Amino acid sequence: MLTDRRMIAAAVVAVLALAWFLRSPALPVEAAAVERGVLALRVTTNGKVEPVQEAEVRARLDGRIVEIPEPGTNVSEGDVILRIDAGPVSSELAKAQSERLAALESMRAARSKLRRQRQITATDDRLFEEGAIAKERHAESRVALREAQARVAYLESEVPLRVASLDHRIKDLEDQQTSSVLTAPVTGSVYRTERRRGEVVHAGDPILWIADLSDLRVRANIDQVDLGRVHADQRVEITSNAFPGRLWKGVVSEVIPHVVVRQSRSISEGLAKVEPPTEGLVPGMSVDVDIVVDQSEDALRVPAEAIFRSNGDAFVYRIEGNRARRIDVALGLETVNAVQVTEGLEADDVVVLGPATGLAEGDRVAARIRDVADH
Repeated sequence: MLTDRRMIAAAVVAVLALAWFLRSPALPVEAAAVERGVLALRVTTNGKVEPVQEAEVRARLDGRIVEIPEPGTNVSEGDVILRIDAGPVSSELAKAQSERLAALESMRAARSKLRRQRQITATDDRLFEEGAIAKERHAESRVALREAQARVAYLESEVPLRVASLDHRIKDLEDQQTSSVLTAPVTGSVYRTERRRGEVVHAGDPILWIADLSDLRVRANIDQVDLGRVHADQRVEITSNAFPGRLWKGVVSEVIPHVVVRQSRSISEGLAKVEPPTEGLVPGMSVDVDIVVDQSEDALRVPAEAIFRSNGDAFVYRIEGNRARRIDVALGLETVNAVQVTEGLEADDVVVLGPATGLAEGDRVAARIRDVADH
């Protein structure tokens, strides 16, 4: 009899507990539907735009700039893009040419004088033998001949050296005169200038840069921890705060295997070729860069907040009816906002989003559904 009473009491307690459980309030939670779609794993960084190829134009002589194009000017190969005042060079050239002519003229005049003096001396020799002129006159004629010969000998040794030196100087000045007018070495746009019209420059000074602005790349900073994930041929997405909502696409062409420390970051560099159209991007512009290092075109994905972990195992709370059921899952790609589930769930399942404090297996829940985030 006592045993029957205990069984009845236990049954009553169980019924009362079940009734309390069924009447217990549902835990409010946020939830999201499991969806299929593209999930991309990205390395997010920054970089600068630069031309793939550029031509640097430098001054070839000292002088004042009298003509230079404005940045943004389109030029064709062979167009005049820089003029430097060649007045001082032209004056030096005229002086050198005049000195050369004077040196040659002095040689010609000395040789002509020597020929005349030889004729005079020959005549004086004959007249002296005939007794027609005095000894003093004959001696003077001989002295004049020796002086003319010495003058020619001196000039024949000195003038060729002087002329050779002047020829070299004249050639240099002619080259400088030619260099006062520079033409575009390539077809493209003048995207940067270092000097303005009226400024004085010196030979070797960089003046301007020309590039094809439809052929650009981004030099991106890659943190050392991401180097193992970034390689050539990966897709790149480029944005700039100068153009909100605008997106350019590209492809990694090269990863430079050299790490340096910049502002506490250990980084290497990657080059990404920008795909046309490139309008809006200009060399020197700072941009944000997303490198897609892995991607699933048809991932079963949930928000990252839906994944709970315990002792290294991943699980979710799937809503079945109005109950939360713990489901162990296997994961694939993981981004900051979304995670790929490879085992344990199906499309259109609904899962609880964390932190869901106090939630346990089997708890009643009142779910508010929101959309899953992709990025």
